[in-house]
Amino acid sequence: MARTSLSQIQKQISRLQAQARKLEAAQSEKKKAAVAEVAALMKKLGVSIDDLRAGAPRAARAPSATRAAGKRVPAPVKFRDPASGDAWSGRGRTPRWLAAHEAQGRTREDFRVA
Repeated sequence: MARTSLSQIQKQISRLQAQARKLEAAQSEKKKAAVAEVAALMKKLGVSIDDLRAGAPRAARAPSATRAAGKRVPAPVKFRDPASGDAWSGRGRTPRWLAAHEAQGRTREDFRVA
């Protein structure tokens, strides 16, 4: 197995970094050209940013105010342990307290919230 010296590795790193810089510059130029092309087409057709937002399909639009704020509405409670007050929405993995009761022969329906 051939051994590579530190200087050879450093030269290789320098070459790769130079290559990465060239690729980043080329990508940046392509992006600038695309933005200019889109802006020119928008100007030609009289399209504004608001027009784009209004015409976008629902899935592609900006998230709703509650989603944008990072707030989630918790799922409603479907099962509750009367002894401890622990609750479970029925989603995800079965909680330990419910699994323990099921192991003792009780059913989930015994713990369903009305």
